[in-house]
Amino acid sequence: MLNRKSILFFVVALFYSILFSQDYSGSSPLMDLTAEIEPLGIVPYPQDGYGRGPDQLAQPDDVELLADGSMIVSDVDNNRIQHFSPAGELIRSITAEDLGLEESEIIPTGVAKDSEGYIYVTLEGVGRIARFRPDLTLDQFIGRPITVSAEEYYQPENDGGLIKPQGLIAAANGDLYVIDMAKTVFKTGEKRNFGFRKFKKFEKEGRITYEYDRSFAQTQEITKVMRKSEGMTISEDQTTLYIAEEKPYPGQFGNMTKKRYIAAFDLESSRFLDRLFGVTIENESITGGYFNDSVEGLSVFGEHLIAVDEKAGRIYFFDMNSGECRGFLGKRAYYYCDDHSDCVIEGINYNEQTIIAGEALPHLKNNWHKNELASPDGISATVLQDGSKRLAVVDQWNSRVIMYNLDVILQKF
Repeated sequence: MLNRKSILFFVVALFYSILFSQDYSGSSPLMDLTAEIEPLGIVPYPQDGYGRGPDQLAQPDDVELLADGSMIVSDVDNNRIQHFSPAGELIRSITAEDLGLEESEIIPTGVAKDSEGYIYVTLEGVGRIARFRPDLTLDQFIGRPITVSAEEYYQPENDGGLIKPQGLIAAANGDLYVIDMAKTVFKTGEKRNFGFRKFKKFEKEGRITYEYDRSFAQTQEITKVMRKSEGMTISEDQTTLYIAEEKPYPGQFGNMTKKRYIAAFDLESSRFLDRLFGVTIENESITGGYFNDSVEGLSVFGEHLIAVDEKAGRIYFFDMNSGECRGFLGKRAYYYCDDHSDCVIEGINYNEQTIIAGEALPHLKNNWHKNELASPDGISATVLQDGSKRLAVVDQWNSRVIMYNLDVILQKF
């Protein structure tokens, strides 16, 4: 027998399902692949939900697929970086001690790789980026921790300094683009903002070094256009940087309903290219869109821009050329509500606090075979060594990563 709270939650979930399925482009209804696509599997496999064990994750944030089908996952609440095999078995765990940062809360968040197979991870807790060789041994740290005000952040004496780095993307040549999400530093009143850094890769006498790109800082328009961002990706021709907007303010682009969007910037100068994905624009104002709340992970694959809608539990596929949304995959998990909500189902509250406490086990109730996602976040798409195409999606509060055959998905479009 469902109690009153359960019935109310079901009605709200149904409302969101209807709301998020609307097509704002004015064209035919979006292609919903949720019932047509079954994932290849999950990581860890087998899994045991939220926790510190080798078969557990605790609020994973980002994922990066490697050419052999293995993957790197930032395991935030456990302060570790996990390397899993294609079958979902733990290969290696990298902790603060392994990085020579004993007794530090490293808080790994963003993960990226370059064309040579080097891996990069933002360490929010210590204000640095860790660069790993392809064998996952530490190569070097990039950036340095600083504690400054927003007014001081871009002063010459603070060049290359990082406060709380999160979002990260690596260009094919190894240049790095980093979002410094220090909310209390960059927030003015109710308006959010963040710091942005580019580190340029140099080779000197056979040694790789990184230097802060001051000229980029002087031309970039990212922090003028965006307000709260983390997800980033780069076009395959290495000319365009795409950034997801999580918390727009109403005046931006006439966006009175605060629709979330993805903005395009020139990769070299980071000037805004006057192009937005995920919204419709009439008379120079945003009038509709697909993302009603938080757009998170981004990835470019071929002619597609892939984006995660965290609150709706969906993965959207956009045509890179036309900007048209081709369709989506996934649905909001029934057994989950965020840290600001309560949803008592069958006598258990499935909010984030009870998941952390071990009282709620959403990974056992939400069916990954049916693409039931609880706050999806980071994504990665790549071609493996055998030529097959893969997509990995962090299913954050189900404490797992979902694996998809990207060949099968793209054939639908």
